[in-house]
Amino acid sequence: MFPVLGPHWTRGTIGEFGAPRSGGRSHEGFDVVAACGTPLVAAATGRVLRSAYDPVLYGNYLKIHGQGERRIYFYAHLTRAAPVRRGDQVWAGRRVGAVGKTGNARTVGCHLHFEIHLRGNPIDPAPALGRWDRYS
Repeated sequence: MFPVLGPHWTRGTIGEFGAPRSGGRSHEGFDVVAACGTPLVAAATGRVLRSAYDPVLYGNYLKIHGQGERRIYFYAHLTRAAPVRRGDQVWAGRRVGAVGKTGNARTVGCHLHFEIHLRGNPIDPAPALGRWDRYS
């Protein structure tokens, strides 16, 4: 299910998977721009692995392990801590937060940084997001 529940758009090539970042890094997710406070929902049914705060990069973030799959869904820059905790079961479509600009997003504005990891490695989330997006 598309993780942003409302009107949205992309940041362009700078927000795509693999885009260059400072320090020789590359972007491991896909940025979905939406108004601050736009609801975020679980893309898949699964279990919360972590809900925490990173003041440098991700701000308020959330990791969900997809049920019956080897995928981890990662959400960053939430307005505040997610309303779920480690170990909680979440169903696809359950509200898990809101679009924000915490962490390094404070300089670029409100958006969801969304990653999918398969067997511990980041994969391009754009194909899945494209299939799930009902606003495109």
